[in-house]
Amino acid sequence: MSEPDCAIIDQDGSVYYGMLKISGKEINSTFLAFKDEEKALELYTHLVEHQDDWILCCHHLVRYQDEWLVALEYSKNIVTYFRERMARWESSNRNEPEWFNYISEDFGKILRDVACIWAKSNKSIHTQDPVKSIFITNFSGRVKFLPNLNASDQPMEGDIDQLKYLMNYIVNMPFGSVIQNYQKFNMPNELLCFLTQLNFRNLKSMSPAFLLDAPLFWRPVDKFHFIINLDHIMKRGEISVSLFDGCLDRLRKKYSYDWVLVVSQHPVLNSILEHQDFRQSSNYHASVVRYCSNVYRHYNDNTARKISIINIENELSMLLPELYLHLFEGLIFYAKGKNIRYPIFSKSIISENP
Repeated sequence: MSEPDCAIIDQDGSVYYGMLKISGKEINSTFLAFKDEEKALELYTHLVEHQDDWILCCHHLVRYQDEWLVALEYSKNIVTYFRERMARWESSNRNEPEWFNYISEDFGKILRDVACIWAKSNKSIHTQDPVKSIFITNFSGRVKFLPNLNASDQPMEGDIDQLKYLMNYIVNMPFGSVIQNYQKFNMPNELLCFLTQLNFRNLKSMSPAFLLDAPLFWRPVDKFHFIINLDHIMKRGEISVSLFDGCLDRLRKKYSYDWVLVVSQHPVLNSILEHQDFRQSSNYHASVVRYCSNVYRHYNDNTARKISIINIENELSMLLPELYLHLFEGLIFYAKGKNIRYPIFSKSIISENP
């Protein structure tokens, strides 16, 4: 069998792009260059031994001129990926809203994948220094990580701010200045909330899984689990309902909807509201959780006409578009107000096993 060879087509610093030639085949590849054979071999060995679906796949180790190249599946570093997007950006009025609109689909998907991977990882060895470790695969657009073998195998609290810096850098890439106001970019409220709360100090009160598994990434079924889980948490007394209601009240200027007034005007959902008088509840804001839980149960018990979770959630989201953000941010306020981390803040709030 002949030794593997490569053909380099492009270069970005110590990262090469081209073809790996092996056993008569040519494979599109990204190559990481090393002068030190031991370091190249260390990374190659680690990647071969850790073939998780969120870690870059490794093809081979190749000698090229005076360097050792670790041949990876074809991918681009996240910064390179968005710089190339910026180079293709055509706009006569290059302003913040237009740029974010241009990248929003990719940005949202990539951020969701990063947060999902990060929330499930307990150590920082795979995620430390996100600027260098996050790659986007060319053919599927998936996020994968390149392990930083020099990282300390410790919890990743210190890396959260680096992730926020990276996201801010990408959002502001064409303008080259520090973001002063997210509102200029015309972002969705869910993204604004996520970036605002992405702070390592919050991890003193909650786990990465809780902080990163945020409404920005929730599907309708996740919103269902959120309501049901939160209702159970409140019933079991795992949080103080009155204190939680106070946290929601602190946010009333930001989330200014009157949920009882809105629901009372709905021809169908009003009947569930009238069944139990939520207007008289001493915990007015928090009582919306019990109401929404009752809605789900009403339409999925043995007597009522069954309606899919998606349809129910769509109806609630149209009526109360700020509901899930308000409740989630209220929980973050609640957690930050305590000097200890309560068990409910140690995992994702939408887990099916609360």
